[in-house]
Amino acid sequence: MGFVVGLAYNLKKDCPRSEMVVEDADAEFEEQATVDRIAKALRAAGHRVVRMPYGPGLLSRLQRDHVDIVFNIAEGWDGRCREAIVPAILESLGVPYTGSDPLTLAVCLDKAVTKAIVSSYGIPTPKAVKVDCTADLPNDIGMEFPLFVKPAYEGSSKGVRSSSKVNSRKELVAMVDWITGTYRQPALVEEFLPGREFTVGILGNRQLETFPIMEVRPAAEVEPESFVYCYNTKHNNLEKFLCPAPVPDELAERIRDVAIRAFRVLECRDLARVDVRLDGAGNPQFLEINPLPGLSTVSLFPIAAMAGGIPFEGLVQRILDTAVARVNLQARKAAQEAVARRSRSALARS
Repeated sequence: MGFVVGLAYNLKKDCPRSEMVVEDADAEFEEQATVDRIAKALRAAGHRVVRMPYGPGLLSRLQRDHVDIVFNIAEGWDGRCREAIVPAILESLGVPYTGSDPLTLAVCLDKAVTKAIVSSYGIPTPKAVKVDCTADLPNDIGMEFPLFVKPAYEGSSKGVRSSSKVNSRKELVAMVDWITGTYRQPALVEEFLPGREFTVGILGNRQLETFPIMEVRPAAEVEPESFVYCYNTKHNNLEKFLCPAPVPDELAERIRDVAIRAFRVLECRDLARVDVRLDGAGNPQFLEINPLPGLSTVSLFPIAAMAGGIPFEGLVQRILDTAVARVNLQARKAAQEAVARRSRSALARS
């Protein structure tokens, strides 16, 4: 059965520019080519696609176009809860959509809240503290250098630079000052884990499928403790991806366990990508989770899916099918059509 599928998204070219523009301001948003590629995949599966760019006209368009479901990749523009805005609008209208609900999306964008939740469930994660400004930095921060400093409410490595790894109090103060001043949000100061870095793509709900584990390594041969997967690394293609990651089965199982447990306790839906890094003893620890992972040609989620034998078109269809099954959309649509038929029949008799 084909559906009318709304496609909600933010384009890089539409990103509002503030008076303090940083080079990675639009890092989370989509290129037109990505949106076109997703739309093509949905049409190939027999669906009609209605494009819904994020903006002031989104609500009226949803009210007018009566889509069956929304394929949501919209990030919002600004604020700690920006990724929750489109799902909240959709829930207010009773329109089903792909991906996690507003609460999960808001929680997962706040790295400190996310870490507090996963650690309360016994999932290992580096110690961290969130600070609003340099004046909030305690004299004894309770963690040994080196530390890692990043914005508290960003994704796509926004605000992460090679200088995010700090080795002294002076470097810590400078990085916190830069993040809080540039990105206008708190900084998360976290223990630095010196081991290898991995990411795990997850698809499903009751039954979860994990894609092959991907390892992110520097293109040049350097030790893991010297590698910072940051905006500059991505922008200049200084990383390489190994998928499946060359790890023993026992370690792979432990990495997947951390990822799946985080997906479950944060109540993610349909899809997510979980970042995991090894500590000094080689134990996997939770770093971050992205319940709205990128779907561009260079995004890690579709690359890992491809390594697992799922081409891009199949991945888009699988994401939609997963959401369709979760909300029982076929039965829902059949019930709506039956109500409409009864209404038309009643009008014809009157």
